[in-house]
Amino acid sequence: MSYVALDLTGVDQRQVSSRPDLVPADPDARRELARVVAFDAVVYGLPAAYQYAQMCRQDRDSGQEPGQLVHERHLARSGFAAFRVPNVDTLYSNAWLDLRGGPVVVDLPDFGDRYFTLNLLDAFGNASNISRRTVGDARQVWLVPPTGTWEVPATAAGLRVGSELMWVLMRVQVRGQGDEAEVHRLQDAVVLRRPDAPGGVAGRVGPERAVVPIDPDDLATDWVAFFQALDGALRLAGIPAEDVVLVRRFALLGLTGAEDFAPERLGPEVRAGAAAGFADAIRLLDACRPQLGEPVASGWTKVCDKGAHGANHLNRAVMNHVGLAANVVEENTSYNTYADGDGRPLDGATTRYEVRLETPPPAGAFWSVTLYDGEGLLVDNPIDRYAVGSALPGLVVDPDGSVTIAIGADDERGDPNWLPCPRGRFFLVLRIYQPGPEALSGAWLPGPVCPVAPVSS
Repeated sequence: MSYVALDLTGVDQRQVSSRPDLVPADPDARRELARVVAFDAVVYGLPAAYQYAQMCRQDRDSGQEPGQLVHERHLARSGFAAFRVPNVDTLYSNAWLDLRGGPVVVDLPDFGDRYFTLNLLDAFGNASNISRRTVGDARQVWLVPPTGTWEVPATAAGLRVGSELMWVLMRVQVRGQGDEAEVHRLQDAVVLRRPDAPGGVAGRVGPERAVVPIDPDDLATDWVAFFQALDGALRLAGIPAEDVVLVRRFALLGLTGAEDFAPERLGPEVRAGAAAGFADAIRLLDACRPQLGEPVASGWTKVCDKGAHGANHLNRAVMNHVGLAANVVEENTSYNTYADGDGRPLDGATTRYEVRLETPPPAGAFWSVTLYDGEGLLVDNPIDRYAVGSALPGLVVDPDGSVTIAIGADDERGDPNWLPCPRGRFFLVLRIYQPGPEALSGAWLPGPVCPVAPVSS
């Protein structure tokens, strides 16, 4: 931004009014203002609302105390519902931590040369990581709240995080069939605890918290559920000080006050405007799905600024609407495409495709190409395969070093690198774990998705 930012602390003219902002008396104007404010609230707060709903689901379904890691024991497959666009390369573990009472200590086992990361997400989807890249061989990491002063021991690594409610999403690489038991051992060896409770548990998200039974599946269609989740999230997590001017406008919607969000306390015009603004915002986010990142010459889009959004609230909202918990590009460089190399939507009902990678992706750990339906869900298929990549048993590499992936609703040719797709729209995500310099710089690019034959009628 080219405008000069002024620090107006102590300036006489900047007195703060003790009264709330004006609300139009005219019903039509009040409805329109509510629509605009609700639209802004969705764009601003979607990551927080979606994360809160996931936390509510885990709290309801896991049977474990908040603050404990809940482990997925099997790779994601068709029916995986924890969040959209999951990878199928690592086992996930989730925990939500309350840092209002001070730091949380993470004790790590020795992962050897196996890829792992604890993706740390603040309430707005901004990410940092505990990984070999960030902490080296450290076996103890302190997660420090955004405010206050805390002394981290010299023997530990310390990371200051961006909100008082913190989502920890751990990913541990699975190295083929028969390896899950070893990954389970490593998952169980990661301990979250308070500094004064060695071997203990990080603690409840808050003993006074009453979890609202919010279904994450409702948040893209139900404005009441969305704003209930947003209110719950911001009460636990807090907001950045620089966002106060924006967030205080949400009071018109029954947010920000001493009492929890209750739509029945809103007037009919505000209710109608809030519902309309919510619907408008979701339509906008859906329309912007294909714009995440920078298009490259081969038709793919390189996903940029994952987990590093700053004040780009719309980009942040679209990315989290498509799928929560995107990791930073330094940890996982990724590309996606909804279209073939000529710009036509990918559609397994009409076409068979190929993707040729002239050289395998430059990955320090591994790479994969995963297929999802139009909603970001894994697609049921007869061979239980959701990705093709360097970890695929029997992956065929061509004599010139290239890899060709066949994509279709059925395997007419018996291709060992077949990636099944639905008879309908789908999209692809290429992930490069521990990306090399060529991946980070863009010197390496994936080949286009090429139509090779129409689907037999």
